[in-house]
Amino acid sequence: MIVEDDPALSDLYNKKFKKEGFETLIARDGTTGLDMALTKNPNCILLDVMLPKMTGMEVLEKVKDSPQGGSIPVIILSNVAEKGERIKAMGLGAIDYLNKAMHSPEDIVSKVKEHLEIS
Repeated sequence: MIVEDDPALSDLYNKKFKKEGFETLIARDGTTGLDMALTKNPNCILLDVMLPKMTGMEVLEKVKDSPQGGSIPVIILSNVAEKGERIKAMGLGAIDYLNKAMHSPEDIVSKVKEHLEIS
């Protein structure tokens, strides 16, 4: 599942993941992302930090605190490069924190495969 409010980026990631054989869900705001995470039970969530309606950190916290979402791996995908944000995300249960500007879509797919132990 990709939670990203930038349509160009979410479409780019969506196409790359589909090309690699993944089924994807797209949410463009935090509230929709949270609802989808708790009802669709995705295998992994790529989660932006700066989102409309609810921040990525709020979504992460609520997903990890829920019985349905607690075991879903969440990878933060953000342009917020502050060390404090990374520490906060990891403390809330994210399994990785990737800076969008530093990782190509191919890198992101590789990281997801790595975390899901898919070759």
